[in-house]
Amino acid sequence: MAAEFVATVFLALLALLHTVCGLKLLMLRVPSQKLRAHDVTLKCMYDLENSTLYSIQWYKDGSMFYRFVPADEPPGQMFPLPGVSVDLQHSSDSQVTLRLLDLESSGTYRCEVSSEAPKFLTEVAEAYMNIMALPKDAPKITGMRLKYNEGDPINLNCTSSPSKPVAVLTWFINGNQIIPTGKDSKDGPFLTQYRPVVDDEGLEYVTLGLRMAAKKKFFNTLLHSMKVKCTASMGQLMWHVKHEARIQSANTASSQSPEKCHVWLVSVVTFFIAHKLLDS
Repeated sequence: MAAEFVATVFLALLALLHTVCGLKLLMLRVPSQKLRAHDVTLKCMYDLENSTLYSIQWYKDGSMFYRFVPADEPPGQMFPLPGVSVDLQHSSDSQVTLRLLDLESSGTYRCEVSSEAPKFLTEVAEAYMNIMALPKDAPKITGMRLKYNEGDPINLNCTSSPSKPVAVLTWFINGNQIIPTGKDSKDGPFLTQYRPVVDDEGLEYVTLGLRMAAKKKFFNTLLHSMKVKCTASMGQLMWHVKHEARIQSANTASSQSPEKCHVWLVSVVTFFIAHKLLDS
């Protein structure tokens, strides 16, 4: 009996709260990441219930850049803000479209829904959006010689193309990823991670060094060569590029053609962009 009474009171309070509030913010859709130079539509869905809409206000990092007031003419207005370019034709009370995103567009976006008198209710939600810039080129391998004798030092660098955030570089030898183990080995391979460098646009590039000795165990016995590869990736974007190079041993047959004694280089750029992930 007591339990039934408590349940009844609880349901009555819920009903009263539902009547008093009269405004619900149902959904805020702000992608966690977007690509530079792309457009984006931010959505703010709400339920007025028995209230009347007074205004919708959008903020970035605390500064208002768009306001929708049904009583105004025109109802939608934009306010200048660095990194934010509002497309008024495709903005309304439930969404705002931003054109040509740039690095300054990164920030916290807040939607604020307010109801008319006499209740003057307000609901707020916010989310962070990060703007990413893909590299224009594949990573570049430098420091290669035409041939290596047994025991010669191999000192290579792989440098990424500028991006935001900075790309993650990975070295491979004959298809096997080089992972630092912390164990000493006089022949290597060793990896040297250099600090990222920021360019004039605010993009970052980084270099990852590969150090090792030219030992027979690394070279293909038929081709007298080994293949090194450097890849660059950027996390959840599933973006990936690679630069491959074939290092030639000096211990080749004399009948081998001169062309096969040279370092073979090839650059392959492949883009895998998960559009669904970018728009989530």
